[in-house]
Amino acid sequence: MSDLVREEFARLYLAALDAAEEPALAARRELWSGSEAVEKLWKICDRLLDNARRFNLTAILEPGEIVRKHVLDSLIPLALLAENGIEARTILDVGTGAGFPLLPWAAVLPENRRLTGLDSTAKKISHIRECAAYAGLNSVSGIVGRAEELACGKMREKYDLVTARAVADLPVLLELCAPFVKKGGVFAAFKARGEDEITRAKAAALILGLTEPDVFRYALPGGDARLLLLYRKTAPTPKNYPRRWAEILNHPIG
Repeated sequence: MSDLVREEFARLYLAALDAAEEPALAARRELWSGSEAVEKLWKICDRLLDNARRFNLTAILEPGEIVRKHVLDSLIPLALLAENGIEARTILDVGTGAGFPLLPWAAVLPENRRLTGLDSTAKKISHIRECAAYAGLNSVSGIVGRAEELACGKMREKYDLVTARAVADLPVLLELCAPFVKKGGVFAAFKARGEDEITRAKAAALILGLTEPDVFRYALPGGDARLLLLYRKTAPTPKNYPRRWAEILNHPIG
């Protein structure tokens, strides 16, 4: 257990909820600030602080910044998704790392949702599993593997919603993530910036069976600007995608 006590986390979390200016989040404040949700979110952050250095999970170690840049930056997009009628049953978080947005989503969503974290680093998936058990997140599972390999097997076009909070360029993210999304599903990319990437990713979206994105702009408490890009899948991804990692990286679609 870290030095982050529940009462201090609750104070920081509730203050951040109040400071957020996103109406979609405000509409869910009462639901997401109940004692059960706060308890689970505290345990997620407590275990993150325990494991951060051991598993190289995050450089953000100050509790207030964890609440702002990890927890709130997970919950605001979830609120925007719900506001726009997207309430997926099966969710895959690609490159899940420390478990954001995966773990906070599991803390506030009904337990009949199935949330899976995918990462190529076994230590990070060990953290996800450990954290899920500690916080009582029964809807969470973790898979170790490479997205470009697993998207060619049983996980292909299986998920209602696929997320990525990675820093990879958008054409690369689309090729890695679109194959996991079932027809009629959604790929949600979380970006700190990306207007230029959206333009460069137009060809990739079309080839991979995705629409042009709906773009939602929001800000964290403190003013950090963010983008949520929602791509809807209207056609199956061609079987020759995704390609091998070297090809994806060195020759992005478009």
